[in-house]
Amino acid sequence: MAIIAHESEREFAMQVADTHNGINADIIIGSPLDAVMAISSRSEPPRYLIIDIGERQHDILPEIDTIAEYCEVGTRVVVIGTVNDVSFYRELRARGVSEYFTKPAKIADVRAALYSKNITVSNAVKGNGKVLAFMSAASGDGASTVALNTAYALATEHRKSVVLVDMDYQFGMVAKNLDLTTPFGIKELFDNPDRGIDSTLIERMIVSYKNSRLKIIAAPNGLHNIPHVEEELVYNLITTLKNDYDFVVLDLPHIWTPLVSSALTQSNHAVMVAQLWLRSITHSSRLLAAWRSVGIRNNQISLVANRSGSKFKEAVRETDFERVCGLPFTAHFSNDTKSVIAAENNGRTIIEGSNSDLLRQFKEFAAYFGKQEVDSNADVADSLLKSKFSSLLKK
Repeated sequence: MAIIAHESEREFAMQVADTHNGINADIIIGSPLDAVMAISSRSEPPRYLIIDIGERQHDILPEIDTIAEYCEVGTRVVVIGTVNDVSFYRELRARGVSEYFTKPAKIADVRAALYSKNITVSNAVKGNGKVLAFMSAASGDGASTVALNTAYALATEHRKSVVLVDMDYQFGMVAKNLDLTTPFGIKELFDNPDRGIDSTLIERMIVSYKNSRLKIIAAPNGLHNIPHVEEELVYNLITTLKNDYDFVVLDLPHIWTPLVSSALTQSNHAVMVAQLWLRSITHSSRLLAAWRSVGIRNNQISLVANRSGSKFKEAVRETDFERVCGLPFTAHFSNDTKSVIAAENNGRTIIEGSNSDLLRQFKEFAAYFGKQEVDSNADVADSLLKSKFSSLLKK
């Protein structure tokens, strides 16, 4: 349940609740006292409670005490307001409030405070690493290839410490394409979620690629059922990696689950990799709508065209693709099948191969993340778009 002061806060509350196992929030506009009747009429009280108190401070405490009488022990409560006062924060914590955020609060932090069992939001702000998420619009559009080569360029061209996490639990191929073998990887964490994340576990999960600054957390070698993974586990993993690496690159599977949406909300920038054909444009528009519903803004998204220049029977014009998705393409990667096959056959990245347009394009794409500060407010997509037009003018 979300108790909000104004209608304008509804979208934020819905985005916080959206990825938690598909459960929608009950929205109450008013004060905690206004919500008491709604709670008392329910068959059971809410497990998660968001209270937006606006500019109110100590005068709200009696109302929070009243609403607490109608909630069970263990209800997770997050309060959001404008007042930044330590004594008020302590008063809320003494009443069992999980966390208090001053506005503007981040959706990812509110989710973590609501749904985590054993981490605190204060831990989440320590890491300075930037998180880049890659996903294919349709299966086979090449997000893994783009993610790997972008990560490698960041590690070698810009000398950044980079960890690439292959989150495709069943069909991830990043480690295999690099001819890396490891008995551990993401399975070590997902199969033992109660163990918690520490430096020992991270060391077991990670494998180095040659002598570069690039590290890999591989998908399982065998085919296994996808285990149930709590959002807090994904949050804790990414938070821990951000403390140790300049960039955390997430290779996300082409599915829409709480695990994937949770990973996206932890990301500073998300890259949609698509081909100019019918199924890609269909899935792109649906996925982008889902991304926006969980709070991913357009300036945090790069729409890139892979295998650009190839011809398909059901080819879609670039202008139509952009119109349907509501975003312009910010980068194009050539249809250089020869370089891709050579890289896979030799267990290496495309960047390590012979000089080609594709090699240059990956380096240019990585440059915008490596040369500038990437945070949730940085309009990377706009910078890439400007460069696209600049290149055209030079030509």
